[in-house]
Amino acid sequence: MAEILADNKNQNYRIVQITDSHLFADRKTIFDGLNTFDTLCDVVNLVIKQQKNIDLVLCTGDLAQDTSIQAYYNFVDALAPLSAPQLWIPGNHDIRSRMQQSLEQNCIHLKRSAQLGNWRIIMLNSNVEGHVYGLLDQKELADLDLELADSERNGSHVLVCVHHNCLPVQAAWLQQHCLKNADELFSVLDQYSHVRGILYGHIHQEFESSRNDVKIMAAPSTCIQFHPTNDNFTIDNAQPGYRWLNLGADGTIESGVERVSGKSYNIDFRSTGC
Repeated sequence: MAEILADNKNQNYRIVQITDSHLFADRKTIFDGLNTFDTLCDVVNLVIKQQKNIDLVLCTGDLAQDTSIQAYYNFVDALAPLSAPQLWIPGNHDIRSRMQQSLEQNCIHLKRSAQLGNWRIIMLNSNVEGHVYGLLDQKELADLDLELADSERNGSHVLVCVHHNCLPVQAAWLQQHCLKNADELFSVLDQYSHVRGILYGHIHQEFESSRNDVKIMAAPSTCIQFHPTNDNFTIDNAQPGYRWLNLGADGTIESGVERVSGKSYNIDFRSTGC
């Protein structure tokens, strides 16, 4: 069922999460004061400097802002130096069919799942085209259940990836745009004890929590960051960044966030939303 990316079950695997790049067809476009293509390249350069032997890059949505096919080509070009397989899922600004059209390289996939040694990576589509909030339809939930059952039979640990946040955040405005049926997601996940982590983007901020011993994480955007506590839309002054994960053969997850440093960006803090 899952595509095999690596089959050594005794190995630890290094993963990088890149999310919410909000690219445009024109690489010179400015978005809330930032050139999002340039900031994405800054983050990729940071990854190259800090991370060696990356096994997989998880691209967790809102890769494009203008939904153009060229924006996805730009994303492919920006990540090319990483030389690692990629798994993509759409965010609320993405159109999945256009993402698919841009995937000419064999190392990039819009797959349901992939097997990385003793780990099953499951990619969920929470995109509802035309809406900011997320929703997992009944087929998506049924397919998740099948994947979890299959990975349980294989003795695999599971990392679930989705674009929209399934846990509340402090900023009230952002919580309106969450995964609307997180309770249904958890009702499926709670049936399986081998789920180790949930990873998402969307909230443009570092986030870590846990639920029933499942580690729940989000990563900074590669462009603007959302203030984590203000109830109205507010851009934070934190730098662009990414999340790294070390998936242990024993089912443990080590993870952290790294941000660009030594650069000054002309962020438009007057912005009223994206």
